[in-house]
Amino acid sequence: MTGMQLYVKFIFTLSLGLLGLGMVLTTLLETVLRDWDAPRELRRWWRHVTHARAHASSVRAEDILLELEHAQKEHRYERRLPAGSIDRRREEMRAIREAEERLASPSAV
Repeated sequence: MTGMQLYVKFIFTLSLGLLGLGMVLTTLLETVLRDWDAPRELRRWWRHVTHARAHASSVRAEDILLELEHAQKEHRYERRLPAGSIDRRREEMRAIREAEERLASPSAV
């Protein structure tokens, strides 16, 4: 093989490899980060960093418990619902609607 043929073979192999890597990384990142709500996470992190208390001795136990309860309520809805659960819910609602229509039709009585 000549040098040019080796170069073309290398470039072709490299382009296929990079294309495959791009597809794998795109699929992986969409799968992992699909339900991540980045703006909310960043706001929560910034609030946590900027609202840190300097003197723990002046903090009451009741205040700490209230902050913990508030944080639990706040983080409960932090992530978006996966698309599959929304589709399942739509299918269930459609099945219920169809059953109600069948029961309400005069032929069912």
